[in-house]
Amino acid sequence: MNAEIKFYWELIKRRLPIMMVIFMLCAGVGVGLALTMPPKYRASAQLLVEGAQLPTDMIQSTVQSEASRELQSIRLRLMTRANLIDIASKFRVFVGEGTMSPDQVVQEMRDRTSFDIRGGGQNATILNISFTSGSAQVAADVVNEFVTYVLRADVERRTGESGETLDFFVQQVSELSERLSTQSAEIVAFKEANKDALPEGLDFRLARQSQLQERINLNARDRTSLTEQRNRVVEAGSRIGLPEVQMTPQQAEINRLETELRSKLAIYAPDSPTIEFLKRRIELLRTDDLPGNDEDSNEFQSMLDLQLAGIDSEIRSLEQDTETMREELAALENAIDRTPSVANQLEKLEREYAATQTQYDEAVRGRARAEQGVDVEVAAKGERVVLIEQAAVPRSPTSPNRKLIAGGGVFVGTALAAAFFILTELVNSAIRRPVDLTQALKIQPLATIPYLEEESVLRRRRILKILFILFVLISVPLGLWAVHTYYLPLDLLFEKVVDRVGL
Repeated sequence: MNAEIKFYWELIKRRLPIMMVIFMLCAGVGVGLALTMPPKYRASAQLLVEGAQLPTDMIQSTVQSEASRELQSIRLRLMTRANLIDIASKFRVFVGEGTMSPDQVVQEMRDRTSFDIRGGGQNATILNISFTSGSAQVAADVVNEFVTYVLRADVERRTGESGETLDFFVQQVSELSERLSTQSAEIVAFKEANKDALPEGLDFRLARQSQLQERINLNARDRTSLTEQRNRVVEAGSRIGLPEVQMTPQQAEINRLETELRSKLAIYAPDSPTIEFLKRRIELLRTDDLPGNDEDSNEFQSMLDLQLAGIDSEIRSLEQDTETMREELAALENAIDRTPSVANQLEKLEREYAATQTQYDEAVRGRARAEQGVDVEVAAKGERVVLIEQAAVPRSPTSPNRKLIAGGGVFVGTALAAAFFILTELVNSAIRRPVDLTQALKIQPLATIPYLEEESVLRRRRILKILFILFVLISVPLGLWAVHTYYLPLDLLFEKVVDRVGL
């Protein structure tokens, strides 16, 4: 057992210089990165989507979009190329910005920015904005700039949407009001043009049609009766040898006045001045001397003439009345025939007017709600994004973890050195111990004589090992310093290696 331990100890001492090189290289890189990597500060701010401050069952905002979706929309607008370049230039985020392309600036800004949206649904929606920079003040300034943009964008969005909603309903009300006026004017003009055939007067026209038809029939019977009466008068005059009755101008005037009297009696009262005047004129004409009054025949002739003149006057009056009623009846029949089509067209116009009126009422109610929504948004009483915690200047860097990086370098160096020792032993098949001889030749040696080196050779080997170790201890730090100073900073080199490997 002691021989085995001594054997491996000798192997460790023999391979120690190379293992020390591996260890020092890894540990030096780790310590160098821990010492040279610049500090990074991370500033954060929290925003909350606050619910409406007024009862939604009494007054409600017209902006009803989902909070998380709107925050995503604001984030996309904020992270545009132009905004990120302007913010990076405004706060001098990158020291070597002049040597960076715009694409690199945008990519770096996006990599260093974090938008974390949590909650939603029944829970409160919280937005956490973070930014990482080499300067604590720059990190806080950039985050506060992001917060300002989000708050301003939320206000502009909500007031803009509510204003657009109000403008839409105002335009709708104006257009529908003009349409209502036009349709109302069309209905009035249509009724005026077809007032004789409107459906609401159909019952009156039908009753009037029956009444006129009855009066026409009655006039026809009266005319027949008067015609028969006149024929009997003429026949009576011819039997007593009187010549054909001729009407004098005085008799014709009396007949005309009697006809006018009968028509006026249908309008005026019997004791009215107009009726009294007509009666006096008829009496005066009748009391005037008529030709032939001295003889009985002339007197009888005058009586017949007066009777025939009265009958003829009544017949003419009936004929005129019948003609007037026939014209009115024809107009009524035409109006009755047109009533169904007029009713259909009028109903169509009224339906269109009623539909437009319904739309107008809805638009007026929508305009009222939109005006309330604008008032709610202007007063900031609706759902809105509020700042809970403003970004403060970090007092200590959040990265890198120097102890972890240095410890990782030491650990990796130790692991690689151990792996080197184990791998060299696994691939080494040389005979170095009696047991190796027994296993290789399948024989049991009586004795083994080790290889003995001269003292000078051993001393030279020790010196070379010491010099090699000193060289490693000096050259590795100097090499890392030279790379960091004259080629590329170790932190950037480390990031390039990580990007190239794809970690």
